[in-house]
Amino acid sequence: MNLVNGVFEIAESFMRDSEFVFLDYEEIDEVSKKMIDTGVQKFPPQFEKSEYIKNIMMEFVGDSINYCYWYGTSNIRPGGASSGLMYKLVEKAFDDWTWMNHGRCINNLIRLLAENRFPLLEERIRHLKELAKEETGEFINKCSEGTYFEKRFDYLISNFPGYASDIFLKRASLFFIQLFRKFGLYEEEMHIIHVPADYQVPKLLEHHGCIIYSDDLLMMIENNVLIPKHSKIECEIRAATVLACRELVKNTGWNIADVDGWFWLRRKEVTTPFHLTITTDY
Repeated sequence: MNLVNGVFEIAESFMRDSEFVFLDYEEIDEVSKKMIDTGVQKFPPQFEKSEYIKNIMMEFVGDSINYCYWYGTSNIRPGGASSGLMYKLVEKAFDDWTWMNHGRCINNLIRLLAENRFPLLEERIRHLKELAKEETGEFINKCSEGTYFEKRFDYLISNFPGYASDIFLKRASLFFIQLFRKFGLYEEEMHIIHVPADYQVPKLLEHHGCIIYSDDLLMMIENNVLIPKHSKIECEIRAATVLACRELVKNTGWNIADVDGWFWLRRKEVTTPFHLTITTDY
């Protein structure tokens, strides 16, 4: 679990002397009680008509480009871009998928993303093309067995640079979380893996008081001011998200998939904007 532990260590290093984001452990305790009272919320199913291996392949492909759907401000989505639309396009592109036509399906998806005017198109194309190699099939087959989590996680980071580039490994953790949500794979590891730190979960954590933003940061978010990728502010937001969710896992006894889902599925209940960082990390 060296890579996962490394994410927690990085998060702790950023929060040791944080300036813009702070953890409120008393509120985390209170929110933990509220979560237990309301119970775990399940994600709606996706790719219902697909067979097992194909479903995992589509999840992997979709997860590789599951980032940054807004443009300019948090509420501007070119062509209605969203994770929901992206997954529908993946399903359409992979309708007749086999190992023999995998590359063609990838190209179909690239065309559909372009037609639907998805932001960061060049980056999405680059990440998709990383998945067109033959080794992808072997990796998916091994992941479908639900064994040797650390080995699979290490392979993902070592062989797919698009996943490895994020120091907080958001999409890497999300892929295995999705395998648990949809297939029950890697259940034990869900209690030790880190949260996929994105735009929405910190917004909800701040709304519920688990993390606190400085006045300057609040003003930046309210006024749609871009926060640079890899800046101290951005790293503190994501680091606090990782550590707050780890505490919530401890307090509730839930796994990280359930903690993440409790917040993410409530994202539309909170109308305040999320922080704006142009990135392929989330």
